[in-house]
Amino acid sequence: MSKKVLILSEAIGSGHTKAAEALMQGISHLAPSIHTQILEVGQTLHPLTTKLLLNSYLKIIIRSPSLWRKMYDYKQNKPLSNWKKFIIYQLFHRQIEVLLDQEKPHLIICTHPFTSSSVSRLKRMGYPFILCSVITDFHVHGAWVHSEVDVYLVSSEDVYNQLINMGIPRSRIVVTGLPIRSNFWVKKNKQEMRKKLKLNNIPTVILMGGGLGLGGIQQLAHALLKWKEKIQVIICTGNNETLRSSLLRDTKFHHPHVYILGFVDLIDEWMDAADLLITKPGGLTCFEALSKGLPMYIYQPIPGHEEKNCDFLVNNHLAIKIDDTNNIDILIENLLFSSREMEFLHNKMREFQQKIDPLASAKFIVNCLIP
Repeated sequence: MSKKVLILSEAIGSGHTKAAEALMQGISHLAPSIHTQILEVGQTLHPLTTKLLLNSYLKIIIRSPSLWRKMYDYKQNKPLSNWKKFIIYQLFHRQIEVLLDQEKPHLIICTHPFTSSSVSRLKRMGYPFILCSVITDFHVHGAWVHSEVDVYLVSSEDVYNQLINMGIPRSRIVVTGLPIRSNFWVKKNKQEMRKKLKLNNIPTVILMGGGLGLGGIQQLAHALLKWKEKIQVIICTGNNETLRSSLLRDTKFHHPHVYILGFVDLIDEWMDAADLLITKPGGLTCFEALSKGLPMYIYQPIPGHEEKNCDFLVNNHLAIKIDDTNNIDILIENLLFSSREMEFLHNKMREFQQKIDPLASAKFIVNCLIP
């Protein structure tokens, strides 16, 4: 009988499900006999509640980011209390037992702290599966921490040490890096990608704000317009159709060096064509850029986990933070004139790339099931 892996994510942002897809792809590549399935649990069981949560989250981070920071920081180094776990279960995961009884997985992987919380609760009730949590940032919040988790797969030594400080035994933590999809495993030729995408062969900046199209893209795009004769600007608005439509209507962006994209399936090819990425620091997006060796500038991180991601990247000289659009001119001059700052960033990213094994997470899972 073939082994079965169930990967549980949530439709809150795109990074958690991107990590799930990368894991499924890696496991299928290494061991096709293992049956792997992804479920966005809240969306599957309670779509209305999940949609309300996402809308509330977006309103808070956009209208009152300081409130979200306080909520995130409150007891961030402490595991969730049992009553909070119960509320998560009641709101988003009631009847998850039915899913598990149907699928009967040998191993469950959680790529979101909410799914990890509810599945830990079931394991405590006696369900017989291996439970693995993949932490999708460069920092860990206490919401991820549950005594029932058999193993944590983490992005860095920093997260490893944070979990130890929260009481997780070293034997249950493995540093694997973040799982990324196969199209990010190898960097393609820049000129070939520009030709394929019908881009000009000139210095190219790509703006990204994740699947939700956040991160101050509109302000950045306007700040870059003064350079449009010398550089190429690719603006990715993700699923934010309101932002995309607004930019398309603005005649200032009607220029052969400016490209406005919505959600892009093959974003890896656009990364390959670019010289510089300006982005909010979502864990998966940043790890994909690191794998591609694409220099990053960080702008407007979401309070909480993305601010922690930003701290990790900046402290390890893997990205540079820009605090406002007044820095854009210096940034573009660095790009155009190959400054020491850009060369230093390139060198640090090359060092980091030597440590990346995009299949490390999948290899660990396969070894758990096929010793």
